[in-house]
Amino acid sequence: MARFALVLHAHLPYVRSHGMWPFGEETLYEAMAETYLPLLRLLERLYAEGVEARFTLGITPILAEQLTDAKVREGFWAYARDRLERAQGDYLRYQGTDLEASALHQVAFWELTLDHFHHLRGNLLAAFRRAQDRGQVELLTSSATHGYSPLLGYDEALWAQIKTGVITYRRHFAKDPTGYWLPEMAYRPRGPWKPPVEGAPEGVRPGVDEFLMRAGIRYTFVDAHLVQGGRPLSPYGEASLGPVESAEATYYVHELESGLRVLARNLETSLQVWSADYGYPGEGLYREFHRKDPISGLHHWRVTHRQADLSAKAPYDPEAAFLKVKEHAVHFVDLVERLSREHPDGVILAPYDAELFGHWWYEGMAWLEEVLRLLAQRRGAQAVTAKEAVQGKAVRSALPEGSWGRGGDHRVWLNEATWDYWRTVYRAEGAMREAVRHGNLPSRVLQQAMRELLLLEASDWPFLIDTAQAVEYAKERYQGHAEAFFQLLRGVSPEELKALEERDNPFPEADPRLYLEPSATVHGGVG
Repeated sequence: MARFALVLHAHLPYVRSHGMWPFGEETLYEAMAETYLPLLRLLERLYAEGVEARFTLGITPILAEQLTDAKVREGFWAYARDRLERAQGDYLRYQGTDLEASALHQVAFWELTLDHFHHLRGNLLAAFRRAQDRGQVELLTSSATHGYSPLLGYDEALWAQIKTGVITYRRHFAKDPTGYWLPEMAYRPRGPWKPPVEGAPEGVRPGVDEFLMRAGIRYTFVDAHLVQGGRPLSPYGEASLGPVESAEATYYVHELESGLRVLARNLETSLQVWSADYGYPGEGLYREFHRKDPISGLHHWRVTHRQADLSAKAPYDPEAAFLKVKEHAVHFVDLVERLSREHPDGVILAPYDAELFGHWWYEGMAWLEEVLRLLAQRRGAQAVTAKEAVQGKAVRSALPEGSWGRGGDHRVWLNEATWDYWRTVYRAEGAMREAVRHGNLPSRVLQQAMRELLLLEASDWPFLIDTAQAVEYAKERYQGHAEAFFQLLRGVSPEELKALEERDNPFPEADPRLYLEPSATVHGGVG
């Protein structure tokens, strides 16, 4: 019987105190209401019913910092109350119409959301920690702000991202992490490196895996094409599988020379959920994400069919949609069990962005719960955590450079539109190394400079530029963090320092000494 490892990756960039709508704090509140709280309710229900359903959840350090922030909790409370009032208004407007069922569903959802948030006293992270402590879920860490590992210009900068992520996890979850989500599944092996733009040194660099091993990490995940060759399956909509001659390799546990163990994404299970053409979220009965009510901004229409103009979307029927969930869950578990029979000694890795479930695909959380129940009942595949999946026999491997992005390389994050971003990152990383080495600045100033640098390095900014989702917002964000960083190095007044500390406040244990760590201490084994 194969081992089935479901891995959800929860991540949002730092949006606290950086606007509200359409790209600021409201994006975090949406994910809290539609993904993170429903996921906790799922875990609570399964535990109460004694359903053995194990999976893995990565919560990035920068998301964890925001979920525990008092300002964010207060903002979410106001946001959810406002949404309940909007839903109640919609129900009054739509009584007796074909949108009444959807409006009533919205009222019930927001009432439940507020009650649950109150029950948890606003502390979502503590609830996830309890789920891990009782053995339901395994929690992963990641780079501090989701920095794009292969392209960071200095070994010290990569080390600071990784080590800060490990330290932050320890503070929130009272244990050391052993699993790690590589931002964008992006990996670079040991070897010669040349910066794509000016500003960083050229030379032979240790592999990303060597830094992870040194930080105490023992396993991570990569895209299928890094172990099997061929064209990648992007998580953002493309559906081409490419050559599958070496698909067997995706079912192996791989071990790199450094000792780091690696699981590769399974293409068939990914296609069923991610694909814009074949995936479940495109089902016509499911709720349409893009059409919103002109008054309340809430969702009351269904996908209908993917080519339908937004104005042609049919009214949403919650009852019909959630009946369809059960059908899709059975289909998925049938697929997992077939793969289990074909690869009885293998691992089936199914990694997804957590926010797909509940947020982008509203019915996705109900689908996920039904899948976990069916896996526990039918036992045609063994649901395990990633830590359990990497135990035992492994094949020694050497992986190429790549990511799970479009094209399987760095083009989403590195292209003509993002060259200025990388020049800015390299300039700031070099300046941080020098400032720490000189030791002339007060510790609080250096700490805040480190926070601004970490926030500048977030992979979200070049991603938003490439996808054209929020180009101006992304430029404003990275340029703003760079400006604050260099302002701190030039010198700030106590009032200016305090204002920056209040605006950008993650990582209270930020340790600038990490930029003193020489890369020469990273070797091919456990450091």
